[in-house]
Amino acid sequence: MPPDDPAAECVRPRRGRPRDATIDDRVLRAAVDELAGRGVGGFSVNSVAARAGVAKRGIYARWATRDDLVLAALGTLAAGLVPPRTGSLREDLLRLAPLVDAVFTEPRMSILARCLAELPRYPGLYEAFRRESVDRCAAAVQDAFHDARRRGEIRSDLDTDLAAAAFLGALLTRQAFGRQAFGRSRAGSGGPGSPGDEPGEQPPGAVTAYHRRLVEFSLAAARGAGQAFGPA
Repeated sequence: MPPDDPAAECVRPRRGRPRDATIDDRVLRAAVDELAGRGVGGFSVNSVAARAGVAKRGIYARWATRDDLVLAALGTLAAGLVPPRTGSLREDLLRLAPLVDAVFTEPRMSILARCLAELPRYPGLYEAFRRESVDRCAAAVQDAFHDARRRGEIRSDLDTDLAAAAFLGALLTRQAFGRQAFGRSRAGSGGPGSPGDEPGEQPPGAVTAYHRRLVEFSLAAARGAGQAFGPA
């Protein structure tokens, strides 16, 4: 076979080690640990490389700048939601609720809170994080209400942005003030209680009794009293 024959490339063994598929995950976990310990201002790629046990050049081959790596690490803490588009507002919200709730748990919430307090000092990074994580998360919930309004499931005059904000705010408030304050129905109310809704009693990402109560409340508010709509 001639030395310049292209077919030779198909059989010639490649040199060097294969790319380690675990590096991305190890680096991102190390970057989150770095943010937890040192915040955005003290974030060091050298420290991340040491934590992850990888060469710094391997990090820069994947994330061109320090800010790119910070943004990627913060992105793993955010929900990263996409609109479920199940064709039912109830099912959309039931899928979204546990994913949003997972962001508002420790240690993710504390790390995000610390970093968000610092990010305004880094306008470019702050805007990118809002666009890629915060706004995208809110948009997924907004889209669920927009789609439902277009299908005729809810009031045509519903302020869908406000409905989405209320839904997200209910999940955040419950985490901020404690599940005991917002996760159980009042004694004697006749409403559904929430056994199995305490921390540790549901696997991560599971739909809880609180999620179901919140979704049914959101549906009732979105439909309006005394109005008939198609199935949600």
